[in-house]
Amino acid sequence: MQMTIGIIGCGVISNTYIKEIKRLYSDLLTIKAVAARHYENAVKTAKKYKIPCAYTVEQLLADEEIRLVIDLTPPAEHAGVNRKILEAGKHLFTEKPFALEMEDALEILRYAKEHGLYVGAAPDVFLTAPQQNSRLAIDSGLIGRPVYATANMIRYGIEHWHANPFFYYKYGGGPLYDMAPYYLSALINLLGPIREVYAVKGQAFDRRLISSEPHRGEYIDVEVPTHYSGVLTMECGVIVSMNMTFDIYKSNLPMLEVYGTEGTVHIPDPNMTSGKAKVYRRNDELKKTGSNIHEVPAPEVYKSVSRYTRGTGVAEMARAILEGRPNRASGDIAVHTLEAIVKLIESGETGKKYVLETSCARPEPMEP
Repeated sequence: MQMTIGIIGCGVISNTYIKEIKRLYSDLLTIKAVAARHYENAVKTAKKYKIPCAYTVEQLLADEEIRLVIDLTPPAEHAGVNRKILEAGKHLFTEKPFALEMEDALEILRYAKEHGLYVGAAPDVFLTAPQQNSRLAIDSGLIGRPVYATANMIRYGIEHWHANPFFYYKYGGGPLYDMAPYYLSALINLLGPIREVYAVKGQAFDRRLISSEPHRGEYIDVEVPTHYSGVLTMECGVIVSMNMTFDIYKSNLPMLEVYGTEGTVHIPDPNMTSGKAKVYRRNDELKKTGSNIHEVPAPEVYKSVSRYTRGTGVAEMARAILEGRPNRASGDIAVHTLEAIVKLIESGETGKKYVLETSCARPEPMEP
């Protein structure tokens, strides 16, 4: 059974969504239309990918054939566009972050539930092979009982590759709004919801020099913190150390690892959809050789389909709608992730630890 969908927003990430939905999910999803704030961008995108209709936002929301809409607008526009999609009676899948303010996010999710509409949100990477195999390693007891974890997104900014990097250094940008959702949703998939957060903030540069086209040579005035170091405590008791930064050129810290009573699982980049989990187990039999840790085969039940793909959460939500069950990359997870980000930012300002008011269910594992 097919579901007809539309896309609002024709920026950089729309190319990946459209190409991957057409490549992987054409048996389930039919993209009828794209829309953009500037109509000419919708026309170009529709022509490029042979999509039947280039619409204004209002035209797309009025099309009764379209049941599900993907919001790929800039972060500051998400709350307003998400409301419009739901008020038009469409199911919603939005890029991260779900909103910038908790009040908006809670109101949007409440509206959807009251009107029987589905909400899904990126990041949906935790549904793909590397993260699902890593979860299986934990759930099957290969590392014993999880007790600690570390999550590190360490890079030097956006301005060396993105065509329009300005908003990454304004309100709604920074490493937490931009990249923390990948790591937080991965942790929720692996370990369950978050209980409390604490962070300190930093900013190494007041201005950033753009080296990407078409703004090469221009400067960006930095208006938000660009480094956060934090500690999360999960509801299951696992303590997570976290670093999210746009200020560091190179680091050898692992992106994501979970440490258990019997070993460690090294988890691939939670922003990518390829890579293999590595499991290291304690083994008393190896003490005589001078080491009691060895690598064991990690599960590979789930198979990767691409190094970098988007759209898995859209397809999974469409199947959930057709089957009448909850979707995995849910609005509840998106709102819980957003609260963690908002409270980490607030903690960086106040120096206080915060207990989260929201929670969410740990999503069901994907079928292999």
